[in-house]
Amino acid sequence: MIRIILLFFTLTSTVLAQITENCSSISLASGDTVIMGRNHDENLSNCLVVYNPRGLYKEGFEFENESYPKWSAKYASITFNILGAGFAILGMNENGLAIGHMGFREAKYPPKDERPVLDQIQFITYILDNCANTSEVIKTSNEIRIDDESITREHYFACDKSGELAIIEPIEGHLVIYTNETIPYPIISNDSYQKSLDYLKSYQGFSGELPIPDKTFGVEEIMAIGASKIEEFNSKNKKEIVNSAFSILHDIGFNKYPPPEGVDVHPNYGTQFTTVFDLKNLVVYFRTKSNSRIRRVDFDYFDASCLAGIKMLEIENTEDGIVNNLFTDYTAEKNKNYLTEWNKQSNPLSNELIDFLSKYADTFMCR
Repeated sequence: MIRIILLFFTLTSTVLAQITENCSSISLASGDTVIMGRNHDENLSNCLVVYNPRGLYKEGFEFENESYPKWSAKYASITFNILGAGFAILGMNENGLAIGHMGFREAKYPPKDERPVLDQIQFITYILDNCANTSEVIKTSNEIRIDDESITREHYFACDKSGELAIIEPIEGHLVIYTNETIPYPIISNDSYQKSLDYLKSYQGFSGELPIPDKTFGVEEIMAIGASKIEEFNSKNKKEIVNSAFSILHDIGFNKYPPPEGVDVHPNYGTQFTTVFDLKNLVVYFRTKSNSRIRRVDFDYFDASCLAGIKMLEIENTEDGIVNNLFTDYTAEKNKNYLTEWNKQSNPLSNELIDFLSKYADTFMCR
C-alpha cells in the first residue's frame, strides 16, 4: 500500500489540491434544531453520496516507520465523496455530528511523532466513524496526526446536535481550535478564522465603514455577507431554518453572480453542490449547480448493520424530492465508473490511482 500512497505525493499541486481548494461552511440554530451547511465551490461537477453502515473494520494507509489507525466504525454516516467511497470531504453520522473541510493554503500539519498517522483524505471518515460529538472530535484530532506530506491543505468545521461547534486549523505544525466561546459568527471559508474575523471589522455592522457587498468572490465578501445574513436570521423568528440555510449559502456561493471584471475563472467554476444537515432529525438535504431543486435523504431509511453493506448515489443523477430509494449497493465497478467519468472533466488522476481509489472500500470488513 505504501507504493500506492506515493502516487498522491507525486501529483502536482494543481491536481488533488484543485479538488477541494474552495468551500464555505455555516451553522444555524433554532430552538432545539441545529443545522450545518456547506458549499462545494469547484470546477469539477459530480460527487458520490454514500451511506456507510456502522461496524465496518477499516485501516489507514501504511506509512513507512509509522503506526497507522485500525478501527471499526462505531457510527453509521452519510458522506459526500469526491474521490470515491471511503474518502469523505464532509458528512453527518447517526449521532448528529457533522464535519466538513475547506481549502486552507496555510495549513501545516504537525511534524512526525508517536501518534498514529492518517492521510488527509481519510480524516473526515475517521472522525465520523469514531466520534459522537464535537468534544470527541477535538479530543480525537489531538490523538491522531494528519501526515504533513498530504497534498491537499484543509481546515475543518464541525457541529453536533447540541449546537457545539469547533473550527480546527493546522497552523505552523499545531492545531488551533475554536469553540463556541471563540466563534462569534458560525461561518468560515478559505482563510484562517482569525483573519476572517479581521476582515469582518472593515464592514458596517461589524465596527467598520464598508457597506456589505452584494457579490462574492473572496473570503472577505463571503464573511461579510454570510455573517450579516446569519445575524439577520438570529434577530428574526428563526423559522424555516433549512430554507434559510440554503438561502444564506446561495448568497455566499458562486452561481448567483459572474466573477468581477478582469478575473479569469474556469468556464464551469461555481458552487457545484450545497449540503444542509439537520443534526437533530438526521436528514440530509442537497442541491447541485445543474439542478437547484432540493433533494432529501433520511437516515432512518437505511439498515445500519454492516451486513447490509455500503450504499451509493451519484449526486448528478437524481430525481427531485426524497431520493432514498435511488441509492444502490456499492461495488468497486460502480465506484470506478463514477471516478472515470468524473476524471474526464480534467484528467487529474492517473489510471493507476483511479484503480486504487475505486477498490479501497473493498478492504472494509464486517466483523
